[in-house]
Amino acid sequence: MRGQRKAVRAAVYTTLGGWLALSVAGQKLFRDADRRSAWDKLYLLIPDWRFFAPHPGIHDYHLLYRDELADGSLAPWKEISSVEERKPTHAFWHPHRRVEKCVFDIAKELSRFVEECHEDPERPIESVQVSVPYLTILAHVSEQEHAGSAVRTQFLVSTSAGYDEHEEPRAIFLSAFHPVEQPTDSVV
Repeated sequence: MRGQRKAVRAAVYTTLGGWLALSVAGQKLFRDADRRSAWDKLYLLIPDWRFFAPHPGIHDYHLLYRDELADGSLAPWKEISSVEERKPTHAFWHPHRRVEKCVFDIAKELSRFVEECHEDPERPIESVQVSVPYLTILAHVSEQEHAGSAVRTQFLVSTSAGYDEHEEPRAIFLSAFHPVEQPTDSVV
């Protein structure tokens, strides 16, 4: 009886260990979706590292803004959200990640909307300015601290390859200028 338990336990450990080894060995970091092979049928049994994200993000999105001042000059770009370098404590507590994720999702949605406008001749590019992602970013930018003499503001969504310094950052969307409402000091 005891020998039978050991054999069953060894069989389970061997099966699970083999499955883990195949899972690690079977990860293809750069799969070509257009090419199929006989091995692809194995992926019904072997988990893929992209299980929860079939198309994982490979770029970081950055949201910047600048102000046009009353004299017509432009203030330098200011980055609203930057990707924070990961620390071991972030595995347990990382509230800044929510902002990063929001910027990532909205920027991705905005770029998708812009692509759809380019593909559809019936849809003018100006329609982007009434889209939910555009208005969400504009509201966020409008809440930022602006220069005292700012009249209008503009935002830029760009991508970078994160830690990969071989790829230059790329601007993916530049907004129109929008009026800035300066806070008024009123006594009630």
